[in-house]
Amino acid sequence: MNFDAAYFFERGVRFLQRNDLNKALKAFRKTVEYEPNNPVNYCNLAGVYSEMGDFEASNELLEHVLCDLDPNMTECQFYLANNYANMGEYDTAEEYVLRYLDADPNGEYADDAEEMLSVLLDEFGGGRAFEKWQEEKRKLDAQQATKDGRYFLENGQFEAAVEWLESVIEEEPENYAAYNNLCLAYYYTGQHDKALSLADDVLHRQPDNIHALCNRAILVKHFGWRDALDAAAEPLRKVFPLHYDLAMKVGTTLGIIGYHADALETFRRLIRLTTPAEPVLIHATAAAAANCRNWSVAERFWQMLARETDYQAVADHYLQRVAEARKDDTTTLRVSYQLDLPVEEQLAVVKDKLKDTKLEAWRRDPLLRASLYWGLRHGNHETRRRVIRALAVVADEDAEKALRLFVGRPDIDETLRLHAVVALKRIGARGSVRLVAADGEREVSIEQIDPDVIFDLNPSWRDVWVRTEEWLHKEHLQRLVPEAKRLWLTYLYDMFLHVHRRIGKADIWVAGLIYITLRYFGVPVVQRELAEEFVVAASSIRKCSARLEQSLLTSGI
Repeated sequence: MNFDAAYFFERGVRFLQRNDLNKALKAFRKTVEYEPNNPVNYCNLAGVYSEMGDFEASNELLEHVLCDLDPNMTECQFYLANNYANMGEYDTAEEYVLRYLDADPNGEYADDAEEMLSVLLDEFGGGRAFEKWQEEKRKLDAQQATKDGRYFLENGQFEAAVEWLESVIEEEPENYAAYNNLCLAYYYTGQHDKALSLADDVLHRQPDNIHALCNRAILVKHFGWRDALDAAAEPLRKVFPLHYDLAMKVGTTLGIIGYHADALETFRRLIRLTTPAEPVLIHATAAAAANCRNWSVAERFWQMLARETDYQAVADHYLQRVAEARKDDTTTLRVSYQLDLPVEEQLAVVKDKLKDTKLEAWRRDPLLRASLYWGLRHGNHETRRRVIRALAVVADEDAEKALRLFVGRPDIDETLRLHAVVALKRIGARGSVRLVAADGEREVSIEQIDPDVIFDLNPSWRDVWVRTEEWLHKEHLQRLVPEAKRLWLTYLYDMFLHVHRRIGKADIWVAGLIYITLRYFGVPVVQRELAEEFVVAASSIRKCSARLEQSLLTSGI
């Protein structure tokens, strides 16, 4: 007879099948004696100790495996969690089950570990280790999000994303996540040629890079290259990533570029693999179906979404639109794949309402006001920016309160916070406001916030003022500096309410601001001479100064 570890392992298994734990223990001890460096033998022996109720001996063996033999045997973490749970040490069990899920989230015992965690939290009053784990995970996610630029993109800080990611790829030329995010940052900042070049660069080095394929397809759609769109879409139509986020990006990209049937197929396949389906996936599936005029499927998924309390308003809105579309066979819906109530449509109504002389009636419209507040809470960056401006027009107590709460939120980026502060200045809010920033919370007096804080919204606005001030000093007209600044700030705060107004060429506005200031305060000025000095057309100065003057007349200055 060949007495070796394999022999005693087979004996141990037979004794376990007969529930003879004492003999099984002796057999598995022999496997350890014959093969003292084999971590599997220790795990088997630990399992027998656990069956016998000697959890401390079992834990000692499992810790030996992790510390001295094979730290990659992640299942030991799960066995330890079971042992500590049986010992009544639920906090320690919680720590070990979280360690296992961290180390092997798709491992053999992942489902059991998640179920154990749920029981520990719900039945035994746990949660301390879980909260600590979640906090650590958030920190790691935030660090990684900052490193690859996702933080800036998700918070709408596209210019900051460009600056940051350009430095990242210079230091890490193989960081393809940074390349793909920089491509998006270029796209959002209007640098479409650079974005396309970057996507092509990534695909030259990694032809199967899903993110780059998606980015390039969106850019081809943007440029309107219909002949190239099929070729750009083809690899996305053939692929189905098993990673959830990648599959969502592929499906969403197909929808954005107009391949709604392919998007629907991708989302439906993903739903079959995801239990339970997340709200964003449910809405995307419904949106794809609606864009394909498959009303029954769209209704089914939006009805499913309606069961989610936080998204009932979104679902109800689209269910109503589908019901209207069913009555008219010629109706074609174009539904966004983003899980977001289309507040932009409401804002278009707002824009029309603002032209109405009966502004007070509009301000009391609860539906429109609710749409504004919903957009402020849940909208994307652009939607929130528009809502902030609309609330500055409403300028009543409720609007001011909404803006005050908004600036105190910890989950908004500094650009939106700045817009809200400017809106509060615009409506003449008084008292203090709580601001939340990376360095903590602080109370700030609104009256003490310098009005030129509005310059921070757009570098060109500050540039116009700096150049105007320099010109006045050069011409020994320092006495007009406060008046010119007041005029310029008046115009900017008025322009803040009009989302489509833009400051074009800075030279024109510098010349226009100088011209209107000198004319209003009795300093001789010739429009033609200013035009020659700033190399702009006299007619441009005339148009610019007319807009500035209109702002002055409206404000009563």
